[in-house]
Parts: sequence; structure tokens; C-alpha cells
Amino acid sequence: MADNKEAPEEVVKPKKRLGHIIAFIAVFCLIVYSIFTIISQQAQIVQLKKQSEELGAEITEQEQKNDEFNRLLSSGDEAGYMERVAIEQLGYAYPNERRFYIVEKNN
Repeated sequence: MADNKEAPEEVVKPKKRLGHIIAFIAVFCLIVYSIFTIISQQAQIVQLKKQSEELGAEITEQEQKNDEFNRLLSSGDEAGYMERVAIEQLGYAYPNERRFYIVEKNN
């Protein structure tokens, strides 16, 4: 009977070792996955912060433009503003006006 008790213990030990190996592999895979997830999330955070800063700059720029437009509307100088935009940005000119453009030649 003593021999029967020893035999099951020897059989259980390899199963326990296999269980420990499987548990170790599972924990190792979980750690690797966690590290990969943390790194990718940190990269996303950096990207989103950069995007947020860019959007903040665009918002500030648009607010400045809105303030300028509100100032122009409240001052009643709409005609002067439209004339300036037509001349400077759209290239319009008065009928008898001559415009000269400097053209540089590249040698």
C-alpha cells in the first residue's frame, strides 16, 4: 500500500509543473499585452494633445477674425472694408487705374 501512495504523488508532480508552466506563460502574455497597450495609449495621448493644441490655435485665430468682423460691423465701415478686400485680396482695380507689377527674372 505504501507503493500505491507514492505512485500517485509522482504522477501529480508533472501535472503541477505543467500547470505552473501554463500559468507562467499566461501571466507573461498578460504582462506583454499590458505593456503594449500602455505604450500605444501613451502614443495616442501625445497625438491627441498635439491635435488639441492645434485646434486651440485655430480657435484663437478664428476668435480674432470674428472680433475684427464684429468691430467692422459696429463701426459702419463696411464699404471701406469691402473695397480693401477687393483691391488687396481679389486683385480688383478702378476703371482708369493702372497697376504695375514687379516681375523678377531668375538667371
